[in-house]
Amino acid sequence: MALAAELSSALKELHRALIRAEIGDDPALQNPYTALFALIGDPRFAWMGPLSQLIARIDQQVADGGIAGMDVAAGLGAEAARLIGEGSGEALAAFRMRHVMALQKQPEAGLATGRLRKVLAKVLAQLPEAGETGR
Repeated sequence: MALAAELSSALKELHRALIRAEIGDDPALQNPYTALFALIGDPRFAWMGPLSQLIARIDQQVADGGIAGMDVAAGLGAEAARLIGEGSGEALAAFRMRHVMALQKQPEAGLATGRLRKVLAKVLAQLPEAGETGR
C-alpha cells in the first residue's frame, strides 16, 4: 500500500532529524560509525526505540503484503500520531518530551514533523469515519 510506504518514509525522515538533534555538536558522535554504535547501545538514544520499532513494523508489513486494508494503516497511523503528541498515552511521555526538545534544537525536526502530520492527515482522510473521529 502506497500510503503505508509514505508513512514509513515520513517516519524515517523524522527519525533522521531526531538523531541529528540528539547528536548535536558532540564531537565524539561526529564519526558515523561511532554514532551508529551509540544509536544501538547508548541510553541517550533509547527514547527513540518506539519510533524505530514502528518503522520496522511498517516496513515488514509492507514487505510481507500485510497492510491490506485501511484499518491496519489507520492503526499504524494512530500509533505514529501518538508519538508526536496527537493522541493519548502516558507511556510515550518521554518520547514526546524529547521530540519537543528536538524541535527547539533542530529545524529539520520541525520540517519532518510537519511532513508526518500531512501524511497522517491523508491516512485519516481515507477512513470512512474520518469525519466522526473528532479530528
